Amino acid sequence: MLASLFSFATINAQNEMDAYKCSKNDLTGTARSVAMGGAFGALGGDISGIAINPAGIGVYQKSEIVTTINFQNTKSQAELNVGKDSENKFKFTFDNLAFVTVFPLNSDVVPTLNIGFSYNRLKSFDRQYLMRGDYTQSLTDYIAGRATSNGISSDNIALKGNDQWNVWNNQDWLTVLGYNSFLVNETSTGKYSTAIPDNIPVSSDLFVQEKGAIDSYDFNIGASISDVVNVGATISMTDINYRLYSQYTEYMLDGNGGIADNRRFDLYNWDRTDGTGWQVKAGIIVKPVQELRIGLSYHSPTWYKMTDHFAADLVHNLSGVQGANLGQDYAPGEVLSYDGDEDAVYDYKLRTPDKWTFSLAGVIASKAIISADYELTNYKNNMRLHDRNSNTLSPDPNEYIKNDFRMSSSVRVGLEYRFTSKFLGRVGYSWVQSPFETTIKNSGEEVTTDPRPVTQYAFDGDTHYITYGLGYQFIPQRRSDDREVGYFYTDIAFVMKTQKDDLYAFNGAEKATLKTNSFRGLLTVGYKF
Repeated sequence: MLASLFSFATINAQNEMDAYKCSKNDLTGTARSVAMGGAFGALGGDISGIAINPAGIGVYQKSEIVTTINFQNTKSQAELNVGKDSENKFKFTFDNLAFVTVFPLNSDVVPTLNIGFSYNRLKSFDRQYLMRGDYTQSLTDYIAGRATSNGISSDNIALKGNDQWNVWNNQDWLTVLGYNSFLVNETSTGKYSTAIPDNIPVSSDLFVQEKGAIDSYDFNIGASISDVVNVGATISMTDINYRLYSQYTEYMLDGNGGIADNRRFDLYNWDRTDGTGWQVKAGIIVKPVQELRIGLSYHSPTWYKMTDHFAADLVHNLSGVQGANLGQDYAPGEVLSYDGDEDAVYDYKLRTPDKWTFSLAGVIASKAIISADYELTNYKNNMRLHDRNSNTLSPDPNEYIKNDFRMSSSVRVGLEYRFTSKFLGRVGYSWVQSPFETTIKNSGEEVTTDPRPVTQYAFDGDTHYITYGLGYQFIPQRRSDDREVGYFYTDIAFVMKTQKDDLYAFNGAEKATLKTNSFRGLLTVGYKF
């Protein structure tokens, strides 16, 4: 059981949460599509619709250039046993920029060939949260258990002389930091024990800040066949940049529950993840009658080449802890990974899950559109991690993925109503199912399978989006012979997102609740010609 709970790897630095973090996208796109809950798989004629179903490019009858800006405020609220703590993060971004051109083919069967290029922001990682609470056990208990499970003698993790580089490159970082900061000691039987007496209550602060995004660059091609069937295909190049900073502070309380700077330690982590990948998509939209659209699309996995950089420090002052097993030579200080000179670097490969989208849309008397998408994402069987040579990592995080993840469903519905020929209103809703198995969410079982000392992790709950917006088409421009040249349009959308996760500061700690609420405003401006 200890081996299961405290497993680690010195040859790789990835775990199932890293794979998931880079595999789940958000509800993003043009203001029109987002206002309809992202339910655009059967509609097309919109750059976000093409991102869902590439056949949507075949719907275009005019060329188009479009861009979207996004204002987002994210509020994260963590709650443990001493109350709630809230953090806010505001962000302004460009969510997409796209161009679609229509080439006439002078054919009654295939009248045009449509080609497009788009930049789309698929996800923003930006958020920060603070959690404070009292624990029945210390992080040092977890470190001692993990060190014992590793079965490594203290001679191999002690930072002394020229052996330091070898220690950092080959040993579990959390064990190294804990032992060299006097938080844990090796016993005569070769096991490890915490230096903190069991009867001392502890209190902690956890602050986490995340930044970055997943961006996609799509090359699209498609056509309409006899105005009944639309087909399309997309090649996507995807870019990931993710940044994490965390600080975990633990206080050993006195008899009155007081805290002091000589009864604490601070664990700092810095992580940076960069990756590039590619993906293919294909889709079809069938229009059996003018009032009905049926769509089907497939997104292949994205094959990434990834690089992680990470560093960690542990600052300690335990001189005021009564009964601590520190030794006569103990002195407050700090342990810096690689002596603070540089980060550790790990290269690996990631394959994200593939997905299928089934879509249905209806047009009512040329006044309204009702649309729905059902999306199925195969986290359990297709999300995988390997080293840069495509070999299996040890221990294999893919076994954890198979056990802890499931197929995840998403449902998107939307309504658009045309008040006048130029003015439209939209509402929508989207639900994304948590991909974690219920058993692991309920147990809080550890998901760390790598040597990094980042101890916090969260199991995502279901995600809900409520969306609404407006659209307006400006008066078309005309030539001297009164032929229409093109027209501008603008759309606005508002998105309310809610998500409730289970958060753990470390394995064995009490479960906290992390609620993330965000409010977004989007503005899209486009020109069709």
